[in-house]
Amino acid sequence: MYEQTEDCQFWLKPLITKVSSILGRSCENMRYEVSVSTDGYFNSNLFFVNVALNANPADDDEANKRVKTVDIVVKKMPTGMNKDVVRSREQFHNEILFYKKYAQYYDRAPRCIYATEEPSTDTVIVLENVANKRGYSMCKWKYDIPMEYTLAALREIARFHATAYTMKRTREKEFFDCVNAIEEIRFYPETTYRVLFNGTATRSLSSFRKQGYDKEFCDKLEARLANTYEDLILKFIEVEEPLATLCHGDFTINNMLFKKESDEQKVILIDFAMIRYGSPILDLSTFLCLHCARDLDKVMLDNVLRAYHDFLIQCLQENDIDGEDYSYEALYEDYKKKGLFGYFIASYFLGVQMCNLKREIECCGKITPTEWTAPLRQFGGEEVDEVLANMLLKLKEFGCLDCIL
Repeated sequence: MYEQTEDCQFWLKPLITKVSSILGRSCENMRYEVSVSTDGYFNSNLFFVNVALNANPADDDEANKRVKTVDIVVKKMPTGMNKDVVRSREQFHNEILFYKKYAQYYDRAPRCIYATEEPSTDTVIVLENVANKRGYSMCKWKYDIPMEYTLAALREIARFHATAYTMKRTREKEFFDCVNAIEEIRFYPETTYRVLFNGTATRSLSSFRKQGYDKEFCDKLEARLANTYEDLILKFIEVEEPLATLCHGDFTINNMLFKKESDEQKVILIDFAMIRYGSPILDLSTFLCLHCARDLDKVMLDNVLRAYHDFLIQCLQENDIDGEDYSYEALYEDYKKKGLFGYFIASYFLGVQMCNLKREIECCGKITPTEWTAPLRQFGGEEVDEVLANMLLKLKEFGCLDCIL
C-alpha cells in the first residue's frame, strides 16, 4: 500500500530535472507523482516516483517526441539518530560503489540512472523501478518458502558470485580496488552486532533443556557460544582463498524480486549496501537459515548446494573460467566450517521474520541497541525456540558443529 507525500518536494524536483536530462528528455511541463511504502522497513528514505517526461524540442524522431513515462526508485540518506546505528553513510557508499564499479559486469541488477555521494542527507541513488518496468515483485512468503523460490535465489546468487570470480581472474587489480573500497557495516570494533550475536546465540538451549536433551551437550554448547561474536563470527568472515568472492552481504528474501517466466522463477537482486568480500557461505547460510529453517536438513543441504554449485560452474564456463578452484568438495567443506553463520543470524532475526516485521522492528527502535537482546530472544516464542533447536541439530548432523565442539 502506498500513500502520497509532499515532504520531499523541495529537493525532489531538482533531482527529477537532473534525471530527465540524463534520460535525454525535456524538463518543460514535467509531471511526476510520488509515493512511499507503508508496509515495510527500510534503512533509507525510499520514494517511488512516476515521471512523465517530454521529448527534447530539437529531436526529429517522431517516436521520441511522445511523452515518456518513467518509473524510478529514489533512495535518500535518512535523518535521525538511527542512521548512525545502521551506518547509513557507509551503506550508501557501498551501494554507490557497487553500481559504479561492479554492476557493469553484473548486468542483472536494476539500472542505476544517477547516484551521488554527498555530505549528510544529500547522498542519493536513483534506480529503475524493476517491479513496474520488468514485472518483478516481492515474494509473498517470508519464511518456509517453496523450493522453486529457493532454487531460483541460489541460481542468481551463483551468477553473482561467478561474476566476482571471473572479475577476480580477468581484472584482478580493478576487482580488488573495488573490494578494498568497501566500508564495514556490521563487523567493526564498536558494533552493536556483538551484543545481538552474543545475546541470542543460545536461544535454542531453552528448547533443548525443556525437552530433556543431553545435558552435557547443552552445557558444552552454552559455554562455547558465550562469546559467539568474538570466537566464531569474526572467524567466519575471515577471507580464505580461493573461495572468497564478492558477497551480497544481506542475501534475504526482502532483497530480491521474482517473476515467473517460461515456467521458471527468475530473480533480480536489490539492495547492495552490505556487499563484502568473503566466503559464499555467508550468503548461502543466511538465506537458508532464515527462509528454509524447518526444511534445512542434510538431504536438503546436499541438494541445494549441488544446485548452486552446478549453476556456478555453468556461469564460470560461459565466461571461459575453469572451475578447478571452486570444486563442490571445497564448497561442501566450507559450509561445514561456516554454515553456522546464518544460524546465528536466524537466532536473532528469525522471530522477527515470522512475526509482524514492521511492528517488531519499530519496537526495537524505541530502545537502545544494547536493550535489543531481550525482545529479540522472545519474538515468536516457543515455536521459534523449537525451530532453531531442530535446525541446529540438523546442522550438527551435516557437520557444522564439528569445528566448535
